[in-house]
Amino acid sequence: MAFEYIPIHDPVFRANCVERNQKDYVLVKPKDYSKVPITLPNWEPEPCCLDTRYKRLDQHIKDMAIKPDDVWLVTYPKSGTTWCQEMIWLICNDLDYEKAASVKLNTRFPFLELRGIRDLPPGMDPFQEAVSMASPRFIKSHLPVALLPDQIWEVKPKMVHVRRNPKSVAVSYYHHSVSLHHYKGTMDQFVRSFMKELEYYSPYHRHVIEYHHLDYHDNILYLCYEDMKKDLKSTLLRVSSFFNKSYTDEQLTGLEQHLSFDTMKNNNSVNFQEWVEFLLEKTNRADKLGDQDYLFIRRGESDGWRRELDPELLSELEEWNKRKVDNPDNMKLFT
Repeated sequence: MAFEYIPIHDPVFRANCVERNQKDYVLVKPKDYSKVPITLPNWEPEPCCLDTRYKRLDQHIKDMAIKPDDVWLVTYPKSGTTWCQEMIWLICNDLDYEKAASVKLNTRFPFLELRGIRDLPPGMDPFQEAVSMASPRFIKSHLPVALLPDQIWEVKPKMVHVRRNPKSVAVSYYHHSVSLHHYKGTMDQFVRSFMKELEYYSPYHRHVIEYHHLDYHDNILYLCYEDMKKDLKSTLLRVSSFFNKSYTDEQLTGLEQHLSFDTMKNNNSVNFQEWVEFLLEKTNRADKLGDQDYLFIRRGESDGWRRELDPELLSELEEWNKRKVDNPDNMKLFT
């Protein structure tokens, strides 16, 4: 077997993982990661927190054939992924708003490993959809570098990585897990589990640092959620340049409006409302359908954590952040 599946033995996690609806969580590590062109000295990947369902896809993803004109968007969850999916797709497709409105985002830009972390409705298989897409393929993933397809490091298609402040990630990820993963614990429990690297796709810091230490030539673009919130127009110019596209100031202003929070929230092609409704009804939570915190695109804030995290938990998050980033040069990725 090419992967290690390591049970989670943390006593706090084990004590109530069933009640929190996390009983199938497991740590996954590939046995061979030699093809990853990483510049970190003596690098070895840490196990990634995933799900026992990942066995359905692990080797399929590793062996996936990569095309030179693929477009890959990779992020740790809740780092602005949906926002960037819509932005990248439109920039690469000549601002085709009509098609963007008529074809759901998850069809235009499938989530590669989704079937590896949850059971899906019959006939829904994003991995196969990604494999069989006509070129150029647009593919989203939250996987760390060690679990991506081996061919990606040889072919080097265009890749975009997005990062976000860990405090914002923690808060947004909690609400996301409650609504979409039917997480039943408290905010405090979730954030403490997040700091123990026991939420999907953790370890968080390693994920970000490893992507920023790839030898990937000029084919990777690094974005920051907070920078996008401050000056989206500059990000649109950078992304357009990266994909060799050029748009007028008027066109970019129109795209900026299309990507505004209110527009995205009410855009049925990107807000995953049908998916959220399906999950809430399936888990007998239809009463939450109108709750702002149960929307896929929830608030879009860059500093909502100031309102939602209590001082003690915030202090622990800040200490955790300092402890996990031992190289001062990397600290700029987490502020």
